[in-house]
Amino acid sequence: MRENRIFALCYRCAAFMLCLAGILATAGAFAGRFNWRMLLYYTTESNIMVLAMFGALIAKTAAGIKKGGTEGGCSYFERLSAIVMLSITVTLIVFWLLLAPYFGGGMGLLTFTNMQVHAITPLLMIFDYFLFAEPGKLKKHDPWIFAVIPLGYFAQSTALGFSGFKYGGLSSAPATRFPYFFLDFDLIGSRVFLYVLALTVFFMALAYLLLWYDRRRGGLAR
Repeated sequence: MRENRIFALCYRCAAFMLCLAGILATAGAFAGRFNWRMLLYYTTESNIMVLAMFGALIAKTAAGIKKGGTEGGCSYFERLSAIVMLSITVTLIVFWLLLAPYFGGGMGLLTFTNMQVHAITPLLMIFDYFLFAEPGKLKKHDPWIFAVIPLGYFAQSTALGFSGFKYGGLSSAPATRFPYFFLDFDLIGSRVFLYVLALTVFFMALAYLLLWYDRRRGGLAR
């Protein structure tokens, strides 16, 4: 399957549409009450990154079919794909380990919108990377580049919060200055930095694990 460009194109088109549906649903587009503030959560931003990545992969896959036929490699933008894949993996892990218990669990977590942006889209991106990306493309300094995404989001959310911006969801919950409890200076004060440090260490560990896997897989492939 990994050498079948028709399969890769169909997979990526389906993933693109599902990802888009999740983003629009999160922002309330299907309910007739679009809330642009929802686009500034890490979950939504990482989903938008995946949407753009699948769009680029669709274009390259279609070009590959036109130029080289239906059989052949489907690997493009390997390092960028790795960055996006790790960024959305953070969404998957942090939500289900930190946020889901904080929200109290329950069947509300199993709605289409929630499952799409916190589980389905992350898994689609992870599967795409490990199924199609050619191994051996990552560089030894890439984990430090990968860390720019989550740390950049921390800087963004902190700057917006202290500037007076209010994050507001589609529910009746009151708006807050910060998007998540572990980034909420109003709620936990300076302990935010402990959460950020722990999450950064965890993210870097994932990045170096991916680098090790990529090099090992690349060596086996040659």
